[in-house]
Amino acid sequence: MKLLIQHTHKPGEIAGVITYIDAIVPGLNATGVETQILSTQTTSLKSWIAAIQWADIIHMNSNHLGFALLCKLLGKKIVIKYHYLFYISTHLHYEKMGLWQRLKLEFIQTLPKPNYPLKWKLHTFVKWARFGTRFGTALLCDRHVACSHFLAESLSFSWNVSALKYPIESASAQKSLEDLVQPYTFTYVGRLNPDKGVDLLLRATKLLQNRSFQVKIIGSGQDLDRLQTLAKELEISDRVEFLGSRSSSEILEIVRSSLALVVPSRWQEPAGYVALEASSVRTCSIVSKVGGLPEMAGDSNLFFDREDYKMLAQQMQTCLENPAKAIERGNQANQYISEQFTRQKAVQELLEICQELEPNLAIL
Repeated sequence: MKLLIQHTHKPGEIAGVITYIDAIVPGLNATGVETQILSTQTTSLKSWIAAIQWADIIHMNSNHLGFALLCKLLGKKIVIKYHYLFYISTHLHYEKMGLWQRLKLEFIQTLPKPNYPLKWKLHTFVKWARFGTRFGTALLCDRHVACSHFLAESLSFSWNVSALKYPIESASAQKSLEDLVQPYTFTYVGRLNPDKGVDLLLRATKLLQNRSFQVKIIGSGQDLDRLQTLAKELEISDRVEFLGSRSSSEILEIVRSSLALVVPSRWQEPAGYVALEASSVRTCSIVSKVGGLPEMAGDSNLFFDREDYKMLAQQMQTCLENPAKAIERGNQANQYISEQFTRQKAVQELLEICQELEPNLAIL
């Protein structure tokens, strides 16, 4: 089998799609599948045509309507993996519904308010065009997979959408209390914008000001100044450290030495891979019950209701009162991902889908 794997990222760019591709390609090659990776962001139309003609099946990792049309014109079958499709109607509040209801809600929620400036009203057409591109791509594809069961359900399609989980290496040495930095640390990793809810972590920290611990915030974004100001207003600047962007190896080292990772997202995260990364280094996670986050975290970790920083503070206190139990939760989470998020499992599930499309293709 010859499998063309498409994406839209540039060389050296850090993205979950790239990590996913890097994880599955060695496993695919080990089964005898020939693979070719194509970035439609950095290559020419001529290169697209040559790569599509070479392949038996196309595995798309973006909503690229032009590329999908070209694949169909050249008679190729497509497996598309979604990281999102509907955005506005599932962004903050999620409700299960049928496809027609979802389409109607997506349209209504993109309508501009009467008091919007003209340029914002005109931008509505851009949003409709982008959604039309995403939805049109979906209609052209032969099989559909998503990065989580939550996302698969939220697509509301009448046809089957499989959950093809993100593979992650779980090999990590056993962890003990001696591996934790003192004072105990809660760490956040991700973008700094309102959707990510870092302000909730700061407010929860304020409620626990009689306890000894530190908070490390890794990442950059538009909310940095506001969050630093909030930390000063809450009088917790002495225990909150903004570390900016760090390399992947540095992040994993900091997370491993932390008592817990905190993922306080407001928006309906399609997956929330950062919880998997914490589990890979045997660190407990405290996550908001939104989107695919609980699915990624697994039952052994701790949860709180969306926007409920008081409940978040309670879960942080639970870890502080019994750090040995937090270590145990991290070890259990590591076991969970070693069973459910393996490279072998992701490769096998993708190959089964490909063979359903083309039963006569040879695989070792």
